[in-house]
Amino acid sequence: MKKKILISAANGPIMRSLILLLKKKGFYIIGIDASIIGNADTFCDEFYKSPKGTSKTFPKFLNKLSSKVEAIYLYVDEELANISKNIKNFPNLKKKVIISPRKTINICNNKNLFYNFFTKNNIKLPSLESKSLSIIKPAVGRGGKNIFTTNDKSIISLFKKNSKYLVQEYIRGTEFTVDCVFDKNGHLIFAIPRKRILAQNVSVIGKIVKHKKLIEEIQKISLYLKFYGPINFQFVENKKGIWLIEINPRLSGSVIFSIKSGFNPLLISYEIHKNKSITLPKKIKYNQMYFRFWDSVS
Repeated sequence: MKKKILISAANGPIMRSLILLLKKKGFYIIGIDASIIGNADTFCDEFYKSPKGTSKTFPKFLNKLSSKVEAIYLYVDEELANISKNIKNFPNLKKKVIISPRKTINICNNKNLFYNFFTKNNIKLPSLESKSLSIIKPAVGRGGKNIFTTNDKSIISLFKKNSKYLVQEYIRGTEFTVDCVFDKNGHLIFAIPRKRILAQNVSVIGKIVKHKKLIEEIQKISLYLKFYGPINFQFVENKKGIWLIEINPRLSGSVIFSIKSGFNPLLISYEIHKNKSITLPKKIKYNQMYFRFWDSVS
């Protein structure tokens, strides 16, 4: 019997290849998206237009669809915030959606809260004081939108006064994304680091690597904040150490790289959610390079 799951943002540019791969792995996919622009209805088993993730009607909409599936994966930060806030009002939805606690969602989705929380817990983050190049980010934002670097002191000073932005030292080094799965108790079950060779909002070229120190850093972080299901962490490493850049309490945009390498966070989190025996990866294709191509036009 196929494993029935729901995935949001189904019309996103990364989703066709991911969903087609999941279908080959035995999943029945119900896709939703607030936009009808796209062709998700042609590659999902079922597709529904959803309200926007920030809408008051979104939880009710998702609750109605929850009876059709065994697990729900949300790909949009606003959806995560909305559902984590309102999930207590929808008992059936609560049984289906794979989501971290509300506190975790709030901290990870707001870069100012994120910085304050982790600096208090002695996790290494880029400093708010930069001697050269600074990176300026919206406090609440996703997908690399409206993020820029500058060494112009007048611009830096202006954005530092705006609580809607975070201004940090720009850390040069090697970027890593780590795809993880956590169990219901917040314990790390499996993780696989990926070196970001080339990124255009999401990774276009990535290399699966072994990196024990990154895994240890994630285990340390999970002592302070509880996670559940698929989570992705972003780090930068240089001669001065490992810097935590971001945590996304959801599947990563390039999770397909991890699946291709032998680690399927959706399958493992599905098994955890359904209280089934966990199928851990038997062999990972380390040092394998993966390339993303946009192969469909419609």
